[in-house]
Amino acid sequence: MKILATIFFYFGYGSYYILLKPRFVDLGASYFQILLVDSLPAFVALTSIFWGRLADLISRRYFLLFSALGGVLLFFLGFINNINVLLVFLGLLSIFTSIAFPIINALFSFGKEVEKSFAVYLFAEAIAWTLSGTIMGLLSRDSKLFALGYILSGISWIIGILLYFKIYTGEIKEETKVTSVFKISFGREMWWLAVGIFFLELGIVSSYGVLSVKLYEVLGKSKLLYGIVWASVPAFLSAVVSNAYGRVVKKLNPWGSLALCSGVYFVNILVLSVSKGYLMAFFWVLPLWNFLYIAMYSAVTMVSKEAERATAFGFMNSVINLSSTLSVLAGSLADRWGRNVSVGFGLLMIFTSFLVFLSIFGRISNDNITLKAK
Repeated sequence: MKILATIFFYFGYGSYYILLKPRFVDLGASYFQILLVDSLPAFVALTSIFWGRLADLISRRYFLLFSALGGVLLFFLGFINNINVLLVFLGLLSIFTSIAFPIINALFSFGKEVEKSFAVYLFAEAIAWTLSGTIMGLLSRDSKLFALGYILSGISWIIGILLYFKIYTGEIKEETKVTSVFKISFGREMWWLAVGIFFLELGIVSSYGVLSVKLYEVLGKSKLLYGIVWASVPAFLSAVVSNAYGRVVKKLNPWGSLALCSGVYFVNILVLSVSKGYLMAFFWVLPLWNFLYIAMYSAVTMVSKEAERATAFGFMNSVINLSSTLSVLAGSLADRWGRNVSVGFGLLMIFTSFLVFLSIFGRISNDNITLKAK
């Protein structure tokens, strides 16, 4: 049921998100406004640690159920063609994603083989992105069908949340052991992980956000091709390699995997910035994101207590969204000096993250950072 719930929820999430940047391009948005697609909702999602903490303190399953309201907002998204109104709706939607994400992530962190568990999670998520990219790309050819696609995404979101709620109600015994909103037991490793993820995500979102406009142009501004290349093909490939990535993360440990992932992202973005045509499309579809998230989720699980798991994932989600919020600076750089300057900024951030993870990998091992849940 976990796989089914993940497919439904992420089909809903992916279907509304995938074609937002092309929609903004078609509406005449600037690079600054296009980067707001990531940074404005991310600013709202900085509250994720707050929602995660309340979920640990009160009830994960009831906060999860509340997040189903995000699906209702999706019903209207396909009928809006005003940039400012779209941004308002994205901000509202981000409230519900910031509630749902840490609780869903925590669900897959319980058990002994967390790398395998997160590999399965990312496999199901990749299947959902594959379906959403293809279906929304096809529906984009007709404005009425496109609007219908957003309604379907809202329904799928709600179904996914209800399935997750059933899992939390039936399969997992929720034992609340957190007694204080403010007393959080994060060790040094969690903070170093946050620093590395901050720089890595800032570099990725800044670079890919600007380069996605180049990709859209390279593909002749076809939303169908963009949906397939931006999401469907890389998501399908991610599903194929998820289990292998899980084994790699277990062998290298999360820190070594994150260092490797940073290096690969650096090279890939460098190639994307200078490539054209089908060569750019080829390097775009390389399945990297699920390797990053399997490693990151495994690291969060390793350095957090079970009773504070939603808090820990909420904290990391807030860090990721802080990076996305600041990525709007890359849009300003692109508007003023061209997108290559923004890409250079992103590469600098990713290289910094590589140094952080490499430093951690050299100092610690799996054994001395594992925290037993109390």
